This record gives sequence, structure tokens and C-alpha cells, in this order.
Amino acid sequence: MGVSVAEGKSDQDLLKEALSDTGAVAVLYDRYRDRIFACLIHTVLDRDLAEELTEAVFVKMVDNLPKLARGRAPLVQWLYRVANNEAMSWFRHRRSAERYLATARIGDDDADPDYDDMVAEAQGHAGELRAAAEQLAPFDRQCVMLRYGEGLTPREIAPMLGCSAKQVSNALQHAFSVLRAGISANPGGLRYPHEEEERE
Repeated sequence: MGVSVAEGKSDQDLLKEALSDTGAVAVLYDRYRDRIFACLIHTVLDRDLAEELTEAVFVKMVDNLPKLARGRAPLVQWLYRVANNEAMSWFRHRRSAERYLATARIGDDDADPDYDDMVAEAQGHAGELRAAAEQLAPFDRQCVMLRYGEGLTPREIAPMLGCSAKQVSNALQHAFSVLRAGISANPGGLRYPHEEEERE
């Protein structure tokens, strides 16, 4: 199978071909490797570890090819979810999961607040947001990377991390509050969407 031909195929077609063609596996790896690595390095904050965990994600993809080839869920969602599991497993192994996860702002319902206003207002502070994310729990950092790095909505991020859209929204709100605290010297600061309405 020629690489140029394979690159134009859907993930599902490539997964089926990967059962008997390692070339299809290579195309899927090249297609998603950088995105998974970016997610992991923002989570574990260590390049070598992120490289190791990224490889582990794709090893699991190969191990699960028969199941993935039969499934209907988007491959990218599965990859992000495995990446999240690999990172959390590493934190648990280091006996530091409780310390890192304690700050994750977990909600119960599946609401999906509109963050367009918040994103637009924060565009001039992307660097500060990334720096602030380094102080957050791994879950929060993943949400920040997927929201601001990939441009995904909370509802799109939720199945990738195996949580609700509300959990993602809470994590983003927490990250935004950290950013706002860091740039509080700016006139007016940054506000959450609908914050003025809540004050009234």
C-alpha cells in the first residue's frame, strides 16, 4: 500500500487494513503521534516521560486493533482516553495521584457552558495561560491543552478524557481563575462569561 494512498484513507479503513498491513499502522501513528505527545507533555511536564507514554499509547493501539477495527467510536477519542489513563497510571505509580488530582474541579452534570467569550478575551494572554497551566493538576492541564491548543469544546473533550463536559468546564474555569490571578494588575482583569450577570 502506497503511503500517499493510505494517507487519504479514513481512520476506520486504516484500522481494518492494519490487521494485516504494518504500513497502515505507520500512517495512523504519523497522523496522531504529535497530538498525543502534545497532550501528554502538557500533562506530565517531562519530555522523556511524554515520549515514553506516547509510545505506550500506540502499543496499546496495536494490541487492540481487532477491537478498534470493529468499533465505531472515533480513533482519536480512544487515543486521548488511553493517553489520559497512561498519565494517571504513572502518577498513581509515583504515589502522588491524590496530591495532583485533589485540585481537579469535578462537577456532576453534563452542562456545556459557552466559553467563546472567555476564549476571545484570553487570546492576548496565551503565554500566561500556558505558564499558569504548569501549576495545575494533570487533568486541568489536559483540558487547557485540548481547549486552547486543539480548539475543542468541553463537549468534544469529555469523551476523550472519559468524563463529563461539566468536569471539563470546571477545570477550564479553574485554569482561567489562576491566569486571572496572575495578571490581576491589568485594568479590568479577565472575567468569566456571564460574570457580570451573576454579580447583579
